[in-house]
Amino acid sequence: MVIEERTISFQGRPLFQRAKFETPMKLSGKMEDMACFFYMVEGSYDVFDAHGAIQLGPQEALLKRCGSYVSHLKAGSWDGIVIFFYPDVLHEIYKYEPPSFLETDIQPIPPAKLAGNELVDKFIHGLFNYFDNPDLMDEELALLKVKELILILLKSHQYQHTRTFIADLFTPERLHFTSVIEANLFSPLSLEELAFICNKSLSSFKREFKRIYQSSPARYIKERRLEHAAQQLRATQSPISDIAFNTGFQDLTTFSASFRQKFSQSPTQYRMSQIGK
Repeated sequence: MVIEERTISFQGRPLFQRAKFETPMKLSGKMEDMACFFYMVEGSYDVFDAHGAIQLGPQEALLKRCGSYVSHLKAGSWDGIVIFFYPDVLHEIYKYEPPSFLETDIQPIPPAKLAGNELVDKFIHGLFNYFDNPDLMDEELALLKVKELILILLKSHQYQHTRTFIADLFTPERLHFTSVIEANLFSPLSLEELAFICNKSLSSFKREFKRIYQSSPARYIKERRLEHAAQQLRATQSPISDIAFNTGFQDLTTFSASFRQKFSQSPTQYRMSQIGK
């Protein structure tokens, strides 16, 4: 049973998550096309997947790729933090400075247990304030925190495994695909045109998009555009019509209706409600 759960999201997906459970209990799930860094704050945790079993105790961590898993939470106080590594988010972090570890051929590797590390411990405890005050974590800071964790892990004695593990999330095909999507999020392109740029048929484009982003292209792109529009409404005094067109909407009516559907306010009302915050 979940006693408490706090999530910091990035582009509509959980990026940092903290949970406290009433134990003992068992959980199962599946992560697709992503990976995670799991840190035990307090308690004991056994995870089972295709590679076998790994046991975690307090101040121990786990790097895990996608796939099905079963977890056993042992009796006692239980508090854990998970940080998700999405391939497109990692690409966003490194789009101006490709990491050197991409230069080596990478083979998929099993999960790895990471022993206690003072830098990792301090990083995790530094997140506590953001779980209590999620509004302090904007998208720019979220990317920096994920990059900070990667750099900390690359400086640990598990450097080689971390390097291989993170690089496994970068494939040339996926990087090309996500770079095209991210570069054209706010462009007035149809799905057919995006598919053409990605050198795919529309049907294969939709399948690949679903596999990587866990969402349909139309839904994901619309959500990202609305989130960017909301950020522009908060941070600038640009005319609403300009914001609508600059975020990829073809007309103000469609933008206003979509914005109200997501935020339960018109763009004007939303901007007014953010004044002074």
